[in-house]
Parts: sequence; structure tokens; C-alpha cells
Amino acid sequence: MNNQEQKNSISDNVLDKIKSGDVKMKPKIYFILRMVLLILGVMFLFSFIIYLISFILFSLRASGLLFLPKFGFLGIGILFGSLPWFLIFLAAILIVILEIFTKHFTFIYRRPILYSLLTIIVIVIAVSFLIEKTPFHSSLFLSAREKHLPLIGPFYRNYGAPSLHNVHRGVVSEIIDNSFKIKTPRNETLTVVITSQTHLPPEKEIKEGDEVVVLGERNDDTVEALEIHQIEKDFDLFPPGQIPRDYPHFEQ
Repeated sequence: MNNQEQKNSISDNVLDKIKSGDVKMKPKIYFILRMVLLILGVMFLFSFIIYLISFILFSLRASGLLFLPKFGFLGIGILFGSLPWFLIFLAAILIVILEIFTKHFTFIYRRPILYSLLTIIVIVIAVSFLIEKTPFHSSLFLSAREKHLPLIGPFYRNYGAPSLHNVHRGVVSEIIDNSFKIKTPRNETLTVVITSQTHLPPEKEIKEGDEVVVLGERNDDTVEALEIHQIEKDFDLFPPGQIPRDYPHFEQ
């Protein structure tokens, strides 16, 4: 049987099935609507993944976890133990689902799955980093902290700047003998106690208005500091009204 006869045979079989009712013709609008829904679904999923990953990055910054590598191997160990693994796992699952959806597009279907998956990962992470640099999440977090954000407010209060037992980020609000107080992103006030074992920032004096990350065990509202690092001011998390303008020196 040559190619032409084979094509005619296939066409005849298809026509016979259509006539018998085994195969039903679908209108063109069906395929158009299906493609529109697929595109909308991919766009929504892509946007949500970017939102989720940028939120994870914001949470790491707001909680102080992002700065833990400054504390050496101890800080890195605490970082991996304190990561929001549930959110990270959820983001990974959604990326896989997005890859499955995008395989319905011809220009992606023809590419190896590894290439398309890596492309998606690179794009969503790059865009997420850009979003995290904006005040988007911090403004929502501050609104949630003041209970002015309905629906997703609890999500931001619980995960936006989670309260950690050994890691504490805040702005120095008061200097006391052998200690100082910090105001955290959660609007808590903690007293940081300096001991002979505390590693202070090298050649730097801690003063009011400085932003710091403190590594140490918390007992109620008191933290016995093991190590302290100063970080750049973040006016998204700590609006200017919360940061003192006077800077008396802290005597080490």
C-alpha cells in the first residue's frame, strides 16, 4: 500500500466513525476557549509562583534568616533548620505543574523537558528577586501587622516575619548598661543582654537607630546575645517614625 492509499484509508476510517457517532466533531469555539483557559491558567499559576517565591525571600529578610551566613557555620546551620520548607516545597510543586501546563504549547513541547524546566525556574526566581526589592510585601506586612489587611492578613502575620527562638532582627531603640533594646518587625520590644561571651561587630559602635541581627536564646522578652551583626537600614520594614533620630553611642 502506497502513501496515498494509506491516507485515503485513514480518511475513510475517520469519516466512517464520524457517521456512526463514534467520533463527534467539536466546534472551533471549543478549541479557542480551551486555549484561552489554558493561557489564563498558565498566567495565573506563573503569577502566583512569583508571588510565593518573592514572599519567601521577603520572609527570610524580615526574620533575619537571610543574614545568618554572616554568623559562619553556626548561622548556616540555623538557616537551614529554620527555612519555611512547606512554602518552598509548595513552590517547587507548582513549578512542576506549570511545566506540565506549558507543554501544551508547541514552541515549548518541542524542547527537552530539562531545558524548559530550567528556563521556568530561572525566570520565576529572577522576577521574584525583583518583586522582593519593591515595597510590595513590606507594605502588605505592615498593614497586616496593624490588622488592616483582611483575608491574607494572618498569612503575613504568621509567615511574614516569623518569631524565631535564636534569631532576632530589629532596630535599636534604647541603649542600657551592658544591654540595649530593639524593636522587631513584629512590633515587639526585646532586651538584648551583652555578656563577656558576646561577639560584637568589629570596630563598630552600636547606637540607637542601627539595625541589627542578634543570635542568641530568647527568654520571654530578653535575649542573651551570642553574636551581633549590624545590617543596612530597611525603611520598608521600619518606617522613619519608628527609627530614632538621636544616636548616642553604645560603650562596648
